[in-house]
Amino acid sequence: MLFSGADLLKMKGSELRRLRRYMQIVFQDPYSSLDPRLHVKDIVSEPLIGSGMKDQGDIADRTSRAMSQVGLDPAAKSKYVHEFSGGQRQRIGIARAIVGDPQFVVLDEPTSNLDVLIQAQILNLLLDLQAKSGASYLFISHNMAVAQYVSDRIAVMYAGEVVERGPANRLIGEPMHPYTKDLLSCVPTTDIGKKVADVKISGDPPSFTDLPKGCRYHNRCKYAFDLCKEKEPALSKVDDREVACFLYHKEQRATPS
Repeated sequence: MLFSGADLLKMKGSELRRLRRYMQIVFQDPYSSLDPRLHVKDIVSEPLIGSGMKDQGDIADRTSRAMSQVGLDPAAKSKYVHEFSGGQRQRIGIARAIVGDPQFVVLDEPTSNLDVLIQAQILNLLLDLQAKSGASYLFISHNMAVAQYVSDRIAVMYAGEVVERGPANRLIGEPMHPYTKDLLSCVPTTDIGKKVADVKISGDPPSFTDLPKGCRYHNRCKYAFDLCKEKEPALSKVDDREVACFLYHKEQRATPS
């Protein structure tokens, strides 16, 4: 595999440039992430040109193919982005991301600025493209229902640290970390007749310039005890997932205060 064993944070120069052509990103905002001065064909073909492709006929063919793949009429490639709706603009952004056949795509909340119906269309489009290409997705979202729908595995982050990571359905169905539990308790349910708990996470998130000592969630966690305030828990293997919480570190477990 291209990325097997690779530490991208340590790569520099030609080694990193070699891999960049296989990585792409779809941005959150389809309005600010597309240059309004360019035609759609120039936006979509930018990764090809950036990777050094020179053949104009090949560039045009691959641009039209990418537009077709995302459900856009290639005949519209000479239009400007202001002539498209929000959902269509996000499709343009996706076409730009897939035109170079990347193996790794970062999706930064790609549906958060779209209405619910269009969100579903875009998510299904992304999953269909992934099934055909075999690319790996890193999908960033605050919407746990969306995360579960598109993901094989989920990593939950709090204050810049991963606190729980594991299979999507297991993590959503049986959360372990207190933050994951609190986060999911705040998600509205669509189950008719199911009582919705009025859950609010107490306190405020920490400042990234003044992170608390110990576990970053301890000042908001109802299970916190003295050790949580003094030492930061490591991400440790627990059954089929990893959890950063002393409640699951048997050798350091104590009775919560």
